Amino acid sequence: MKAIIPVAGHGTRLEPHTLSLQKCLFPVAGKPVLQHIIDKLINVDIVDITLIIGHLGEQVRGFCEKFDNINFSFVEQTERLGLGHAIQLGLEATNDPVLIVLGDSILELDYFKFISSNTSSLGVKKVPDPERFGIVELSDDKIVSVIEKPAHPLSDLALIGIYFITSQNDLNNGIKHLIDNSIKTNDEYQLTDAFSIMINDKHEFSAFEIDDCLDCGVPETVFSTNKKLLSRGNLNSIDSSAIIENSKLAYCSIAKDCVIIDSILHNVIMLPGGRVVNQKIENKIIGFNQEIENPR
Repeated sequence: MKAIIPVAGHGTRLEPHTLSLQKCLFPVAGKPVLQHIIDKLINVDIVDITLIIGHLGEQVRGFCEKFDNINFSFVEQTERLGLGHAIQLGLEATNDPVLIVLGDSILELDYFKFISSNTSSLGVKKVPDPERFGIVELSDDKIVSVIEKPAHPLSDLALIGIYFITSQNDLNNGIKHLIDNSIKTNDEYQLTDAFSIMINDKHEFSAFEIDDCLDCGVPETVFSTNKKLLSRGNLNSIDSSAIIENSKLAYCSIAKDCVIIDSILHNVIMLPGGRVVNQKIENKIIGFNQEIENPR
């Protein structure tokens, strides 16, 4: 089965770090977000992966060279016309199924069960603020409508960034209808609007409630995701090249060539070459080659 992962975005909410690092390569719990996603696909024997690249796309190409036995293809989204447009770039002219996974979250669910559905299936999760999400409405366990960020939601089941579509041709036709008729939401071609077109054309969708969504799109959720994942293992992820002297660390992801001396760090992510001396730091990203050496 083919998977599509869109990773073309700039990651503006994680600037300035994403000015020089593609946001899907941002490390949490010692691994880039994209690696967490690919590892889950490998576990269900999905080895045909198309990445939709844009901002710092060469970094994504270079990163993927480390994986053996995976058939990667890369398609550049040169215009930012929305998620629907991005996904269409990766579709093939076939009725074969496709799995779409967004590149800014680590999703926890039974992937094998999800991709074994007889109908197209959309990953959902109940949320307290459904007006911020694409929302699905159900009738007899079937999705009857999909609405992007409704002002008055009729459901609290939010689309959560993973979609199993039984026919690439059907999805392509839905997106093509949007583009041919200039149907946009928030000035973009939305994947949710394509799903609505497909529903109107009698394409059957079901909802699949996932176990957890570990968001990695903003600093606050990066820290919560980092801590949650590290709490399941050794509490820290430290590259072997890092130098740590007379310091205490908890829930920290420390990249290569970092230096930490006489410091206490809690839930800190250090990008390569960072240096921290005589500090007490919590919930902070230390950038590339950034030095923090002021007295406490």
